Amino acid sequence: MTVPAGLETGCGSCLLFGAIEGLADGLILVDPDGKVFHVNRAAAALLGVSAAQVQGGALRTRIRQAVVLAFWDSAAAEAGPVSAELVLPGGRTIRATASTCLSEEGIPIGRALMLRDVTREKMIQVRLSEAVATRLVEMTSGETPGLDADLTRRELQILELLAGGLSNAAIAARLHVSVNTVASHLKHLYAKIKVSSRTQAAAYALQRGIHLPIR
Repeated sequence: MTVPAGLETGCGSCLLFGAIEGLADGLILVDPDGKVFHVNRAAAALLGVSAAQVQGGALRTRIRQAVVLAFWDSAAAEAGPVSAELVLPGGRTIRATASTCLSEEGIPIGRALMLRDVTREKMIQVRLSEAVATRLVEMTSGETPGLDADLTRRELQILELLAGGLSNAAIAARLHVSVNTVASHLKHLYAKIKVSSRTQAAAYALQRGIHLPIR
C-alpha cells in the first residue's frame, strides 16, 4: 500500500488522511513490503515515538515495545483481524488490533495496526471485580480461611492477577506466557479450588487475602 506521490495533498484534500490523523485511537499503516507509511498522532503518543521516526522503515526496527512487536508478528499468521490486550512498560494497557488491508479485488495490499488505550477502562473493571468479589465474601463468612488448595507458585500468581481484574490476555502479557497457557492454568486452578467462574475464583482469592493492589 505504498502511497503514490502527492496522494496526501491531492487525494488527501478529501477527508481520508485528515480523519485518520485525528483518530483518538492509534493507527499505523504498513505497505506490502512491510514499511510503515502512515502513523497518526495517537499511535505516536502511545508508543512514545514521532511519526518521522517510524515512517519509511519496518515496524520492527522503528518501535521499542517488545510486547507490541510480538503481537504484530503472531497476528501475521492469522487470516482475519486479531485483537489482544497488551501491557506496555510502565503499566499502561492497550487493546491492539492487527488486520490485513485488501483491495477491492480482495488482494492483500498492506497491514494495519490499531491501538486503543484502555488503562482507565481496565481500572474500572478492576474496581468492579473487586467490589463484586468482596461482596460475595461478606455474604459467605466474616472469617478469613486459609488457603485450602495445593496450588503451584504459578497458579497463585495467576489467581492474584485474576482477583485484580486482569483478563487472560493481560495476565499472559504480565507473566510473559501465551493466552493458551493461562487458560490451561485456570482450568486446573478452578478444579483445585472447586469453582466454575472468574468471579467465584476472585471471591475465593479475596476471602483468603490474595489480591492485586490497585496502583
